[in-house]
Amino acid sequence: MSSRSPSASAASSSLQLSLVALDDPADRVALATRWRALEARAEGSFFTRWAWIGTWLALLPDAVRPRLLQARRGERDVGLALVVDGPGRQRFGLPFCRTAWLHATGRPELDILTIEHNDFLIAADAAEGADAIRAAMLAHWAGRLRGVTEIVLPGLAGPGWPAGCEARLASRRLEREDWVRRSYAVDLKAVRAAGGDFLKLISANSRSQIRRSMKEYGQLGALTLTPAASTVQALDWLERLAALHQAHWTGRGQPGAFANDFFFRFHRTLVEHHHDSGAVQMLRVAVGEHDLGFLYSFIHRGRVYFYQSGLEYGLIEKHARPGLVAHVLAAQHNAALGHEVYDFMAGESRYKTTLATLDEQMTWTTLRTSALRFELEAALRRHRQRRAGTVEPQEALAD
Repeated sequence: MSSRSPSASAASSSLQLSLVALDDPADRVALATRWRALEARAEGSFFTRWAWIGTWLALLPDAVRPRLLQARRGERDVGLALVVDGPGRQRFGLPFCRTAWLHATGRPELDILTIEHNDFLIAADAAEGADAIRAAMLAHWAGRLRGVTEIVLPGLAGPGWPAGCEARLASRRLEREDWVRRSYAVDLKAVRAAGGDFLKLISANSRSQIRRSMKEYGQLGALTLTPAASTVQALDWLERLAALHQAHWTGRGQPGAFANDFFFRFHRTLVEHHHDSGAVQMLRVAVGEHDLGFLYSFIHRGRVYFYQSGLEYGLIEKHARPGLVAHVLAAQHNAALGHEVYDFMAGESRYKTTLATLDEQMTWTTLRTSALRFELEAALRRHRQRRAGTVEPQEALAD
């Protein structure tokens, strides 16, 4: 049963919903104006801002052709999103299903950007309410897909979209599967309440380790944090961040994110066009004249989204914790600026669990048409999971 009231249902029925191509360059220019106008009336995250979406759209290869999913009331936009028909999945070399993606492509070499806090961009002042618009847009999108299809909604904030969508999913015979990941953040209001000393908020053991590390770094020179003063400096620091990042990950036998050309071009473009507006934050943490690390984040309405770092692990032999030290200084810096949350985003990295004071969620949702092949795939997956969980002790030792 839908959780919407009759008045909300009636209001949503008068929305004009459409899914349109963006083949004409003029359409994309017009979309930038429309998106920014709706963004000013919406409660979305940085990842639904035109800064991110517009950069992504401009740099996608020609083979990827997003379509605009839109909800309008008269001449006024109340909901916008970009959706992509992905390459589809195969099983045993044969087509298995079609895929459609929200603000992603289904191509790993492009989706390395890893969108989080994802959503449709929806007007906060719309009479229908955000849940009703979201449900109507999702139903319209699903109704224009054909065949055995998956809709993938990556990186939705919280536990996923609200129950208001469930009735629409059922009417389209869509089944839902959620992959929920923990997401971590720091409450910067609490840092300010602690007199700006973030270390007071974490465990005594972690506090002791970080202070010991800071003391040892201090023997090489003053420990300082500096924000980039210009776009030129931010771009230079992005290059230095990338070099440190790559050195660390290639040293561990991994390619590193900046080995991907699309990834690097995307972030150069994002920094170039949005640093001076304050949407991008680039911080340098130094020990004397030495780079200890660089932190690259986005800022939107009081939330600082930490995205990537490059750290120097070799300045001291013992107690080297460049990431923990850099994030403590960055959280204190952003608390002093008056921001509300320092967001580490999804993932179980040790530094996140050590420093976080807020425990949140991020959800990757897949909606599937009712089809026997999906039921068989799910049964096979459950069978494999049961087998993996019941390995006999002697088999485990033999491995």
